[in-house]
Amino acid sequence: MSKVFLRYFVSILLCAILVMVIQLGIIFVQYDVSQNRWKKQVYEDFVRSVEETIQNGKFSDFGLNGVMKAVSDIDDDRVSGFIIRDTAGNNMLSFGMTPDGRMLTSFLSGNQRISENGVVKKVRNYKVLNLTSQGFGRGYTVKSMTSSEPMEESLPRSMKNEEIIGSIVIAIDGTELFVIDLMTYSPKTYEYSKDIINSCFKGALVSIPLCLIFAWVAAWIISSSNAAYINEVRKALNDLSRGKPNVKIPKQNNSELNEITLAIEELDKNLQSNAKSRKAWLSSISHDLNTPAASMKMIIDGMNDGVFPVDEETLKNLQKENDTLTERIGKVIDFSSLQADTVAVLDVVPAPQFADDILLGFETPVSLAVQCDAIRCDAPLMRRAVTELLKNAFEASGEAGSVSWTIAESDDSYTMEIVNEGHVPSDMGADFFEPWTRGDWSRTNGGSGLGLPIAVTILYLHSGTIELKQLDESHVQAQVRWPK
Repeated sequence: MSKVFLRYFVSILLCAILVMVIQLGIIFVQYDVSQNRWKKQVYEDFVRSVEETIQNGKFSDFGLNGVMKAVSDIDDDRVSGFIIRDTAGNNMLSFGMTPDGRMLTSFLSGNQRISENGVVKKVRNYKVLNLTSQGFGRGYTVKSMTSSEPMEESLPRSMKNEEIIGSIVIAIDGTELFVIDLMTYSPKTYEYSKDIINSCFKGALVSIPLCLIFAWVAAWIISSSNAAYINEVRKALNDLSRGKPNVKIPKQNNSELNEITLAIEELDKNLQSNAKSRKAWLSSISHDLNTPAASMKMIIDGMNDGVFPVDEETLKNLQKENDTLTERIGKVIDFSSLQADTVAVLDVVPAPQFADDILLGFETPVSLAVQCDAIRCDAPLMRRAVTELLKNAFEASGEAGSVSWTIAESDDSYTMEIVNEGHVPSDMGADFFEPWTRGDWSRTNGGSGLGLPIAVTILYLHSGTIELKQLDESHVQAQVRWPK
């Protein structure tokens, strides 16, 4: 039980962890994509706001104070701060905070050259606003706006974990004067989204112990259910091994386990059928072997007592009963040998010669139709099978009946059809091929009842089948088929 539980626990836990890792990976990738989209949108909106400020004439004083006033008037709470520097890289003014909430003025002072002891970082978004004057006191207008390739800028070492989302270069009539580096809150630090984002990541961490609990409970439930089912199966198989019939196994919700239940129930039915057959076999073989033996004893006792004369006719009767006993014992031995270790050795046999060799042993004529040149089989075994079928056909037809035999082939198999007068008892079904089973016509005739079982066993060795069916009211067909 403990091993089963541990196996299920580890399997379910690994599946749960795998799903959780995939979900976390999706969350992080989606967060990174959303964050980049967020930053680009904030930058584009800020550039648009700067452009509108210039167009509206609020940028009339193009000194540092004017730039500071115009930029700080832009109302966008997603912007955490910005740095204004000259084209030489000197920090002229810093305003606001870094994305994690540190004041920029705490580590950036005026006229500080950022490139000194700085860290080079590439800025993806970089645009140049080229302005032209509208006249003294009338402000400026945007002459053109161009986007440049990502550019490398120097940042203070204390900002190495921060990110400038983009830069705007202010130029007048082509002369670059100021660079505005823009910083923004991330979705995790923005006032209206940080709680939601943090809750998502905390929820992902909380899912780890939940996975453990889920795996533990699921493994316990599944292992307990399966252990109980396994015990039921073990008990049922032990009962079957001791010969106890009609075993019962509770039905399961799991369809795969129910297949095992059905298989065991089918095995139970087969074992009961086999047990029934064994009893019938013992009874039949005792009767079939005892009959000629009793006849021989009666003749011998009669000869000793003087009841039967010791003449040629009596000896012939004694010889006949001895031959019958020998034949039946031989068939039992043959059937046992076929069931045990016989292997069919296949070879190509001429079909006409194969048929002639069999018909030499019959005095009654057979209507033969050979429709192929050769067949592939174990010739001695197949001759024995066909001989038994023909004997069975003659016994069923009676002295006045006729028997026909056809040998043919198709693309993938060989077939033989033996047709005789008679009928197949409707209540026999598959038992017709069981040992020591006889049809109605045999109830007044002798025979061991092993002819058809021997033939069926031989065809089984050829991966073939024998099928008995009623063609019409007075004719029965035995169809033999085996693959090429």
